[in-house]
Formats: sequence, structure tokens, C-alpha cells
Amino acid sequence: MATRALYLNQDAELDLRKLRYFLSVATTLNFGRAAEELHVAQPALSRAVKALEDDLGVMLFERNKHGVALTEAGRVLVGEADNLLAITLAARRRVRAGGAIVTTLSIGFRPGIIITPVVQEFTREYPDVVVVAHRIEWDEQTAALFDGRVDVAWVRTPLDIAGLTLIPLFDDAEMLALPIGHHLAGNASIVLDQLEDESLLRYDVAAHHATGTPSLVSGVRTIEEQLDAVASGLGLALLPETAANFYQRADITYRPVADSPPYQVALATVSGGRNRPEISAFVAAAQALYP
Repeated sequence: MATRALYLNQDAELDLRKLRYFLSVATTLNFGRAAEELHVAQPALSRAVKALEDDLGVMLFERNKHGVALTEAGRVLVGEADNLLAITLAARRRVRAGGAIVTTLSIGFRPGIIITPVVQEFTREYPDVVVVAHRIEWDEQTAALFDGRVDVAWVRTPLDIAGLTLIPLFDDAEMLALPIGHHLAGNASIVLDQLEDESLLRYDVAAHHATGTPSLVSGVRTIEEQLDAVASGLGLALLPETAANFYQRADITYRPVADSPPYQVALATVSGGRNRPEISAFVAAAQALYP
């Protein structure tokens, strides 16, 4: 049941269109560029932001001849608006799923982690549930859960687990990817001290150690991009053993890092979000295969 006091309280009302417009200006700090991004006329954008300021009773931007800057209230709203829009998007997806004739379970997976055995085991028990798998990268492990793109996700630590429930499955040892001709390729294994002077390509810096010199290559987001850079001699890469086993290449070799703690592979759900029976059943199927 809806909380009567909340839906009758006009102070709880916010125009999501105005929030989207506000976030675009807050990101660009330029009304002209924001209007182009949103495909609206600049005067209409300015009126919407002013109306939002009137709704909230605060100034969100400082405007002067030097440009646009967020006020303290504006900085607070940036975080709140991101959360509200994510919650709204997730709600739309859940409502659509609830009205669908076919029950769908959306699964997120990381590259290199083989999910087929768990999916097959689950579908044997729940043949009427359609499982849809979505690849997620390191920088969207939590976002994909919070915005409702996926119901449950395979994730690798380290990651921010606030608001999530993690079900550990197995450890994933750290490996070093290096070109075939590299001087460390002859070693059976590597220790972190040996990497102190090496250029490292790494997009998800682990909390348990930092070593090497950051590579000059920027914008690397996927494992495929990372390995292409390694093969081109632009740096070495630390990555999980599951990914190393999956991405075998003739121009790259892998060596275990003997003194590095492993990653942990886990299933993640939004805390309190496992009330759907198919989500609980999927988690149980994974735990049965990875006791």
C-alpha cells in the first residue's frame, strides 16, 4: 500500500524532466552545450532549471559573466538526482516485467566467467523463466543492479558493496598478461616486486596492492582492449585467472602472480531484492554448483 502521507504531500513532488535538464547543465556547466545534448532550445532549458529552483526554493547555479558554477545546494542535488533517476528507471523496468506474460530473469556476467552450467541447472527447474544474459564491464558492476538492467550479477571484487548482498562463489587468482617476447615471460611465476619498474595497464586498481608505473594508454575499458594494448607492447596487465583462461592468444602469455591475493567471484543482488522466487532459486543453483 502507498503511504498516504507521502502521496498527499506536495513537497514530495519533483519533475523528473527538470531533473534530467538540471543534470545535463551540472555536467557541462554550460547551458548552450546542455541544450544541444538534450536537443531542446536553450531558453526552454533555462526556464526548466529556473522552475526547478523555484520548486525547491534554492539556487542551484551561480551565473555570472565568467560562466556557470554549482551552488552547495546544486552539488547536493547532483547526487540525489542521479539516485532518483536510477530508481525511476529500475521501477519502470520492474513494472514492465510484472506486466509481462513471460517471466524474465536478467543476469549480468563479467567476461571470462562461464555462466552456462548455472543457467542450465536453473532452467531445468524453472523452464518457464526466460534467462537473458547481459555482459557488464568492471565500471558498471553495481550500476547495472541498481538501475534494474539486471536482477542478479556475477561480479569480481574489489567493488563497493554498499546496498548489495554478495554471495561468494570462488577465488580467482591474479595473473600477469605479457607479450611473448617480454623478459619476464621465461619465469614460471611473478612476484609483485618484479613489476615495480614495469608499465601496467589496469582499469580496476585492486585495493590490496598497487605496483608498477601507470601506462600512458588511457580509456581502456574492456579486457579485449587491455590485451590488444599488451600485445602491442604498450604495457603489462594484471587480470583474473578466469579471464586469462578464456582469452588465449598466440601473441600473449600469462604468468601467475605468486604473492597477490586473489579476486573473489560472487553473485550480487540489491539488498532486500531477492523476494522474487526465481532470483532466490538462481542464487541457490549457483551455490549448489560452487559449494
